[in-house]
Amino acid sequence: MFQAGRVRLVDLYPGLGELLAEVEVRLQEVSEGTDGFLRTAAQGTIAGRGKRLRPTIVLLAAECAGSATESSLALATAVEMIHTASLVHDDVVDGSSLRRGGRSANAEWGNKVSVLLGDYLLAQALSLLPREGSEQLLSELVVVAKQMCRGQIQELLGAGREISEAEYLEIIRAKTGELFGFCGRAGAETGGGSAEVAAALGWFGKSFGTAFQLADDILDLVGSDGRSGKPVGKDGAGGKYTLPLIFAAQRGGREARERLARVLAAEARLAERDVSAEELAAVRELAEATGAIDAAWEEVEGWLGQARERLRAVPDNDAKRALVALAGDRFPMPVMS
Repeated sequence: MFQAGRVRLVDLYPGLGELLAEVEVRLQEVSEGTDGFLRTAAQGTIAGRGKRLRPTIVLLAAECAGSATESSLALATAVEMIHTASLVHDDVVDGSSLRRGGRSANAEWGNKVSVLLGDYLLAQALSLLPREGSEQLLSELVVVAKQMCRGQIQELLGAGREISEAEYLEIIRAKTGELFGFCGRAGAETGGGSAEVAAALGWFGKSFGTAFQLADDILDLVGSDGRSGKPVGKDGAGGKYTLPLIFAAQRGGREARERLARVLAAEARLAERDVSAEELAAVRELAEATGAIDAAWEEVEGWLGQARERLRAVPDNDAKRALVALAGDRFPMPVMS
């Protein structure tokens, strides 16, 4: 069975540690560039131990294409801010109390403040875009942001009902894959890459991001709080049919479908009770018994294979080999910096 592993990003490529350290410095400078409550809130949100995967894709793509530049560093910082802003908003929507191993912003300050904090972080992110090519980058980011919102809305509207595998993949490509794709494509452009190389790295990012979200959804069902840095069972409690649950419904027949519907519809239909830990455990057992977990990991492998295949158009160098390793057999989920 496919197994996710822990890999330190800084071990993948010489110099990546220094580049990511510079991104950290810039993130802290953003949070320190304001006063009062916003400074405290921004520092607390940005300082959470994130995976920094999106900046890593930007920087490695730039190195693949030529060399990471000042524009690459600025873009890497901006995309991490955009991602952080989206997490703040996601936690409000999902009612999550844990994020990156600590209390989420909405648990700390409430939903109203958190929505505005997410907006503030997004505005800050846009101000960080590199000056060179900023108009084009902003235009592309607008498209990505619309896709991310579309994916999240589609996911919410589908809560509590069994969706198809195709619909699920459309959701995760929109809400996660698109930003990863932008990171690969735009990162390559800041490194001086050709249109062909930038396109290849963009497709790499989309495939890798889809695999990453798939793995994240599987670990929501079978992982642990210590590993994922967020509450396990959040998707099931929100009535979301992720891929292992879609497979479980398909493989388990009518009885499985009815059992899943009873549990996953409880929250989505605003029942008076919450989904219990026992019910979520029963859902997990059903997914394991039907082989749905293994089947979902095989899908992760498939998307990672697509990601590696996209790199054939990229010149062979250490940065490319780092991306191959990142999307390799020991898929680092979650990745630790």
